[in-house]
Amino acid sequence: MMNSRKWHLNKDYSTLENWFKLHNWDSSIPKDILPELGIIVDDICAAGLYTDKSSKLGFMYGIFSNPNISKIKLFKAMKICFNEIYKIANDLNLNYIYTVTAEKSLHKLYNSFLKLNNCESNLKAYIINIKKTNQDLDWISEKGDINNGNRT
Repeated sequence: MMNSRKWHLNKDYSTLENWFKLHNWDSSIPKDILPELGIIVDDICAAGLYTDKSSKLGFMYGIFSNPNISKIKLFKAMKICFNEIYKIANDLNLNYIYTVTAEKSLHKLYNSFLKLNNCESNLKAYIINIKKTNQDLDWISEKGDINNGNRT
C-alpha cells in the first residue's frame, strides 16, 4: 500500500532534488520557488499546489517522480498524488486547479484517467527573471530538450 502525506520542503527537497538529478536535468528547481503546499507519495512522486487567498484558482506544479519506479506503480502513485492535491484544493475552498505539462505520460493520465479538461493545447510558457539573478533557469528552459513531449 502506498502512503501519501503533505510535503515538508525543508525535509523533502533533497528527495525532489535527487529525482531531478536522476532525470538528468541540467539543474534542479530551486526550493524557494516551490509552493509550501504539496503532496509526496512514498519515494515515488510529488506535486505542489500554489494558492492565493484572493483567487479560487490553484496551480498544481509537477507531478515530479522517481524515474527508478515501475510505470504501473508510478501511475498508481500519480493518481493518489493528484487525488490528494484535489482534497487540499477542496479543503481550501478552491473552485479550480490549473496545471500544465509537456510530459506524454502526464498528458495521458490527465486526459484518459482523470478526465481533466485540456484547455490550451498550443500553450507556450515563459518565465521572467525579475531580479535578474544569476539563477540557472535550465530546470525550466526548453532549450531543445523536449523529445516527443517528454524531457530527455
